[in-house]
Amino acid sequence: MKTRINWSTKITIVIAIISVFGVAATRAAENNGNIASDVQVTILSSNLANGATIGEWGFSALVEADGKCILFDAGRYPETILKNAKVLDVDLSCITDVVLSHFHFDHNSGLLPLIKSLQDDGSALIRRVHVAEGFFHSRRPSIQPGTFPTCMDGELECNLMIGLRDDIEAEGVEFIVHSEAIEIFPSVWISGPVARVHPEVNYPTGTARNVLEVSIEGDWVPDSILESQALVIRTENGPIVLLGCGHSGVVNALSQIQNKIQDKAILALMGGLHLFAADDQTLGWTADRLREIGVKNLMAGHCTGIEPLIRLRAGLNLNRRTAVVGAVGSSFILGEGIRPTNIAM
Repeated sequence: MKTRINWSTKITIVIAIISVFGVAATRAAENNGNIASDVQVTILSSNLANGATIGEWGFSALVEADGKCILFDAGRYPETILKNAKVLDVDLSCITDVVLSHFHFDHNSGLLPLIKSLQDDGSALIRRVHVAEGFFHSRRPSIQPGTFPTCMDGELECNLMIGLRDDIEAEGVEFIVHSEAIEIFPSVWISGPVARVHPEVNYPTGTARNVLEVSIEGDWVPDSILESQALVIRTENGPIVLLGCGHSGVVNALSQIQNKIQDKAILALMGGLHLFAADDQTLGWTADRLREIGVKNLMAGHCTGIEPLIRLRAGLNLNRRTAVVGAVGSSFILGEGIRPTNIAM
């Protein structure tokens, strides 16, 4: 007895087949894109430093990829990256583009001084700043009983980048707001806003003084820092990924990167993962997921925390050569791997 399939079922099957081949074609296109052959990432701002460099609660890194120079975040204090670059003999005059991971001041306060310094030296090459959708949303403190709702220095607006935007644009710099993953140079991508698929809460919550609300279409809601984004360099051996604080959750970010930018194991993961206050269960879950994703090298600092870094090293089956604290002056070089500072190993 033959089973008869009606036209509705046949159409559904055809659509499903087309969808599968469409996804496969998209993945194939993504994995056949531009590939970088010469990459070096150097940490210019982080919590840990030694020698004559300066540590701070902030983050910044210089990314050099096939002759292009991109600054990822700009540190907390106005002079930090300028002073550290001088000590490390790092040339900042090649920077044309800046990628900001999110609106927090400890990732942005060095930007305007850097732009002005390069202009004063006749090296004014910075012309574009890339941010994700939501970066310029207004923020305010969550109003708690018995507290006065102000931000830093008594300001009512907690997103200081709103006020700095005009000053930065006055220097001839354009802000580009991205709503999705995009290639900004051959092989160099930004993730855009990261979908929160996994239950990671890597941002302030509860009643802490730095818990904020964000204005979205006129409504004030808890701020989960939706604009948190990553910088990605595609290489033959997998993507190199930089996170500012990983407020989207590092697993969410890497999952989206593998889905939309390059479907390979992560060659290197750097920056802040915002796990310094994570409990044992969270650290265990994160290590398990990152091991499944495949992280070959880990150079995490800033808000990651020292103990969480050690726990991730063990959970990912890495060692002191492939998992270190991302201290000021540390670098990752394609073809060589991590070049740590003495104090970071």
